[in-house]
Amino acid sequence: MNIQDLNELRNEFEEMQKRAMVDACVDNSCSEESYDDYPDYLKAIYEEIMPPVKSGIYFSRWDLKGMAAELDESFAIDVRERMFQKFMQWVSTPDDMKLVIEQFKNNIDIKCDMYKEYSQKYPSSKEIFDKKIEKAKKAKKYLDKVYVEFFT
Repeated sequence: MNIQDLNELRNEFEEMQKRAMVDACVDNSCSEESYDDYPDYLKAIYEEIMPPVKSGIYFSRWDLKGMAAELDESFAIDVRERMFQKFMQWVSTPDDMKLVIEQFKNNIDIKCDMYKEYSQKYPSSKEIFDKKIEKAKKAKKYLDKVYVEFFT
């Protein structure tokens, strides 16, 4: 077989793959979510901890990057959800997950300390920050619950 024959064969194979992909996606069954290879605990953490309305804490992209750096991990600044997935993808053992949860809990504690400070400096905002601190405590308990359910 010469190079031209190999190139024709490669092109034919690529066309066959494209047709198969189009045929498989006609009914939208190949959405991005169907390729999600992350375990359920990632979705659970992302949906319960990352939204500030649920956890009382906003985890910024820089927070995620800093938490990863504490674990000697690194990734580029990107969309928060993708950064979260990149941060979590190295978790392969219960010990790894324990370290990640500790990073989240430490970050929560730092933010709660800031909330307490703001409450003292600005007493009229105490009620607002107290609610956030209460949600943050629940978020920490939720992280412990996820660890027990998925890693023990």
